[in-house]
Amino acid sequence: MKIKKNKIVITGGYLKGRMIKTINHPLVRPTTNIGRQILFNWLNKIIINTDCLDCFAGSGVLSFEAISRKAYYITLLENNLFIFKQLLYNKANLSVKLVDIIYTNTLKWLSNTNKKFDIVFIDPPFKSNLINKTINIINKRNILSSFSLIYIESEIQTNIEVPTTWILYKQKLTKNIAYRLYYKNN
Repeated sequence: MKIKKNKIVITGGYLKGRMIKTINHPLVRPTTNIGRQILFNWLNKIIINTDCLDCFAGSGVLSFEAISRKAYYITLLENNLFIFKQLLYNKANLSVKLVDIIYTNTLKWLSNTNKKFDIVFIDPPFKSNLINKTINIINKRNILSSFSLIYIESEIQTNIEVPTTWILYKQKLTKNIAYRLYYKNN
């Protein structure tokens, strides 16, 4: 079986202009260039030296953008074997270090980790009903550092329920997509 691949350009940081390949798959819906520019303008200098988690890596573009913009470390979680292998290829092709790509079910992994993160990306496949489940586990397991940022990308009509300690910091709504950045208020 021949798998069609798409190319995505990293838009900022030391990897700006480099390409990653992503599998053309219904579960992979990379954040658009505009969406990434919005997010990383919000994170600008905040991302430097942070430990990040990409809960539903997909194309990995959010993670590779984060590393490119000087995040210290990023953990990517992916449960599709073909997508996971493509992420490993992109990591090697970009020669990036301090990137851990884990083949796992995100909800199970979150339920068992003791690690804490400064920035968490929650951008699961649309219509998957995974956002609120992910939020609940993150909150219950207390995996956020004392000052954490949580990015959630969803369809505009998705009902998102966040803990009262998560404060909406930035938001951009388009016709179809909601980009939201929360911070954890202790």
